[in-house]
Amino acid sequence: MMDLQEFLADNYRVELSAFHTILDGIPAESFATPRLGHSPAWHALHIADWLRLTVLGDKTPTYHYLGWEDTAWIGGLGTQPAPLNEDAAKADILARLNTVGAQAVAYLQNATDAEMSGVTFSPSAPNGERPRLAAVGLHLRHVAYHRGQVVLGQKA
Repeated sequence: MMDLQEFLADNYRVELSAFHTILDGIPAESFATPRLGHSPAWHALHIADWLRLTVLGDKTPTYHYLGWEDTAWIGGLGTQPAPLNEDAAKADILARLNTVGAQAVAYLQNATDAEMSGVTFSPSAPNGERPRLAAVGLHLRHVAYHRGQVVLGQKA
């Protein structure tokens, strides 16, 4: 029987692979072109940033693609340059997404029961944190949402 950690890791693996497949199908010359609000590059960097924050609990102040940069709760999370910007090469952005995604999958697969039953920093939550399982579940759906946004953008 599959345990919770393997279930979560497997679902993230599948969803991130589907997201990568959609992004990979976009021509490099239009990867940074906004469609319906944001470019495919932005969506990839956005998910990489949220993986770092929600799953990995990384508070390194290099966030610039959370989508909430103009809100007070972002605080010191964006005080240093982003690892990559939207105008970076498509291959570099996809490599970043894949690297952070693999780190998130590995974390989920190896997390202890105590880690899974704990809370995690969630600046968009009213009290600034969420139960870890709720947070990773919300984020998994968030990846699927942005996959859909990229698909819709290509149809516009």
